[in-house]
Amino acid sequence: MDPLLDEKIVLTLARSFSEHMKASLYVSAEKEAYGPSRNEGLCFESCSAIGFNGQIQGTIYLCMDGYTKMKLLPRIADRFQIDPGQKGMADSVLLEFSNQIASVILNELRDGGYELELEPPENFNHKIVPIDLKQYREYILIFFLRDRRLKLYLGRATLVLVLKKF
Repeated sequence: MDPLLDEKIVLTLARSFSEHMKASLYVSAEKEAYGPSRNEGLCFESCSAIGFNGQIQGTIYLCMDGYTKMKLLPRIADRFQIDPGQKGMADSVLLEFSNQIASVILNELRDGGYELELEPPENFNHKIVPIDLKQYREYILIFFLRDRRLKLYLGRATLVLVLKKF
């Protein structure tokens, strides 16, 4: 087992998220804070969970508040060429976007030699998600989002990484 595995995953997660946000939405995602957490759960207005298993088991949660969701949703919908005003489309668009982010991150880890499989995304909007800290390690990364071209503040996105202990 690699003693620096968690650090490699967290750094890959941070870099891949920032690069994906810039390439897909033209949004600057600057890492504001990160580190291990002892929170026994999470609850956000917008929360997507993407699990993965293989040599490493865990879940990546993409979380944001309502303000950030409302600012990013039109950009994400425009990228997928979908009308976000259609009933039920907002959550589907965000789940697909979260799935793409997780896929990019897991592809980076696969290139690093880890065998991983992606699970279908789940929606946990406005729900309390308990995290059992006896079985899992938890890391939180907070990103400041903005459009530098238009000089717009777009909010903060939080990535929560939960890894199963060995």
